[in-house]
Amino acid sequence: MRQTIYRALFAAAAIFALAAADVGAQGNWQPGDFGAVRFRLGILQPQADSQFWDDYFNDFNGSAADFDDIVFGFDYLWCNPRQVGLLFGGSYYEGSTTLGYRDWVDDNERDINHLTTLRLSDLTAAYLWRFGRSGARPYIGAGGGLLWWQFREDGSFIDFGSPDLPIIFASYLADGTTWEVFGLAGIDVPLAYRWSFFFEGRYRWAEADLNRDFSGFGTIDLSGVELTGGISWNF
Repeated sequence: MRQTIYRALFAAAAIFALAAADVGAQGNWQPGDFGAVRFRLGILQPQADSQFWDDYFNDFNGSAADFDDIVFGFDYLWCNPRQVGLLFGGSYYEGSTTLGYRDWVDDNERDINHLTTLRLSDLTAAYLWRFGRSGARPYIGAGGGLLWWQFREDGSFIDFGSPDLPIIFASYLADGTTWEVFGLAGIDVPLAYRWSFFFEGRYRWAEADLNRDFSGFGTIDLSGVELTGGISWNF
C-alpha cells in the first residue's frame, strides 16, 4: 500500500509540474515572497491511541496500521513579511480495512468479517515560519482547525444480545465535528520559475466522543501522522 502511495505522489508531481510563462522579476522580489497555492498528496497514519481503539483491536484482528491510506489537500499561503505567513487549507482522508473477530468463527469455521471505515476531512489555518530566500527553503508551523470525522462498520456481526448468538448483517455509524491542533515541518525545493516541489510532515492532535450507534463507548482518538509531497505555484 505505501509503495503505491509513494508512486502516486511522484506521479502527481509530474502531472502538476506545468511550465509557467517566464516573467521578469522586479527589484528583490522572488516567486514565493508573497505566497503560494499548493496541492499535496501522501499518506495519513492514524495513531488510534485511546481505550476505544485498544478494546476494538482486542476484539477484532486488526491494528492502527491497517488504516494507513492516501490523504490529499490544498493550501493557500499568504506571506507578509517574506519569512512568515498564514497557511489556509483543507484535506480529505479515507481509510478502510476488513476485520474479523479474534475469538469467534461461524459454524463452518470461517471468519466473521466486516468492513471498518474511518473518514476525516478538515479546514485549517496555521502560522508558518520560513528560512532562507533562495534554493531549498525549510519551514515550520503550527495551527488548528475544524475536523469532520466518521467511523463506520458494515458487515457480519454476532448478536450477543440473543442467547443463540446469531450472525447478523448490520451497519453502525458514529460521526461529528471536533477541533484539531497540529504542528508541521517541511522543505520547499525550486523546480522552475514560480514552481516548486515540497515535502512536508504534520502531526494532528484530535479526539471526539463517540455517538449514535457507538454512544457510551467513550472517546475515539483521531490523531495521526501525515507525510505528504506536493507542487506549489509561487507568487
